[in-house]
Amino acid sequence: MGNNHTADRHGAVIDDHTLDFLHKADRDALHTRSEVGSLRVTARFLYEVDFSAAVLSSRLNRCLAAKGLHAIIAFDGQLDRPLLLKAIWLVDTQQWTEVANALKLARQRGFCQLPITLSVADLERHGSKQAYLADVRVIALWNMLGRHVDFGGDYGRFELFDQPGGGVRALKDEPGFELDINPPLPPAHPYHTHIINDNPPVRCTIRRQGGSSWTADGEEITNASASAFIMRSILADPPLANLGMTQLACSRRYAGRPPQPVAPPAPNGCTAVVASRGDGVDPPMETRRLLLTPFDGPFVACVTLITWAGTTMGVGVAVVTHEPPVGDASAAFKDRRPATAPLVGGALGSTIADMVVNQQETVADADEGAGGDDGDGGEEDDDDSDDDGDSDEDVDGDIDGEGNGDGRQQQQQHQHDEEG
Repeated sequence: MGNNHTADRHGAVIDDHTLDFLHKADRDALHTRSEVGSLRVTARFLYEVDFSAAVLSSRLNRCLAAKGLHAIIAFDGQLDRPLLLKAIWLVDTQQWTEVANALKLARQRGFCQLPITLSVADLERHGSKQAYLADVRVIALWNMLGRHVDFGGDYGRFELFDQPGGGVRALKDEPGFELDINPPLPPAHPYHTHIINDNPPVRCTIRRQGGSSWTADGEEITNASASAFIMRSILADPPLANLGMTQLACSRRYAGRPPQPVAPPAPNGCTAVVASRGDGVDPPMETRRLLLTPFDGPFVACVTLITWAGTTMGVGVAVVTHEPPVGDASAAFKDRRPATAPLVGGALGSTIADMVVNQQETVADADEGAGGDDGDGGEEDDDDSDDDGDSDEDVDGDIDGEGNGDGRQQQQQHQHDEEG
C-alpha cells in the first residue's frame, strides 16, 4: 500500500534502491508450481536467480521427496531448464503409484536397479504436454520409464513404441504386439464397474514364448488395467533361482466362489491383485494373481486363482514363490518355504491354504519354466479324491493365466468331473 515497486529486464528497483540479486536459502520452495510459471514470464529479473537450472534441480529433488519417489526415480543432472520444468510438472501433478509399484516389483525380480534415472531422451518421448495427455496416464508414464526394465537376453527391455498412425506396441516394435487400450467390453463383462479412466483395461495377444522371447500369437487376453498388463508381464518372465510352487484343483463347494477377477482393493493380507481374463477362449478363463509379499520384501510370492466364467467348473489354485528353499526336497511346501506358507491363509482361508501348503512342492527348473505355460504350470496329480471332483490336469499348464491352454478341453474335463 503506497510502495512503488518497479522492475525491468536487468534489475529490480524497490523504493529507489536497486537490488543486485535476491537470495534465500531453500528459495526453490518459495513459490507454488503455478507461481513459478507466472513469475518466469512477468518477473524476468528473477529468471537467473530463482529459476536457474541449479535451483530448479533442487526444487525437483524436493518434489520427488515429497511424493516419496526419491528412492524410485531420479533425473539426469544435465537437464536444461525447460526439461526440469517438465519434470517438476510430471512429479507434482501425476499419480505415480501404479508405475512405482511396477518398478519395485521389477527390482525384486532383478530386472532393474532403483532409483532409475530418467534421461533427456526419456523426457522427450512426448514432444509436448498435449502429446503426453493424449495417452492414458499409466501408458504415458511407462512410455518414459519402461526401457529401464531389462528382462535380459532376447526378452529385451519393457519398451513401449508409439506408432506413426496412432496406437502403441509393447515389448517388440513388430506387427501383432499392439495394445488395444480401453477396448469395447460386452455389457456383462466383470471389468466394467472397475474401469479407471487413466488406467483402463488393455487387451493383447502377447505372451512369453518358451525360454527365448516374446510372441504375439497367444490367445486374446483382457487385462483389468494398463498397470495389470505391466505387472503381469513382469511376473510372466522366466523363473528366477529358487522357484517353487504347489497347486491344487478343487470344486467350488470347497473353495467357495472366489470373487471375480477384478481390480484392487486386494483381499486381506495381499499387496496387490493382477487380474486378467482370457476372452479369446470359451468359456472365458478368469485369472487373479494375489501378490502376498510387500514390494520391498526379499522375495516374491503370489497365489494364482483360475475360474471359468459362467460355469460351475472347479477352481485352480497355485502358490508360487521365490523364497530360498530350506530342508529336504521331499518335504512339504510349508517346510520348504517357511516364510511363504503363513502368508497363504490370508488369501485363501485356512482350509484351502492348509491343503495347498501341506503338499510336496513342485520345483520348476529353467527348462520346465521355458515351456508355453510361462513357468507356472506344474506336474499333474492324478490322485483325485471323490471330495475334490476336479482333476489337477485342468489347471496344469495354464495356472498363471496366460490363456495359452485349450479352454474347450478344460471345460469338457470339468463338466465330466462335475457330472461324475
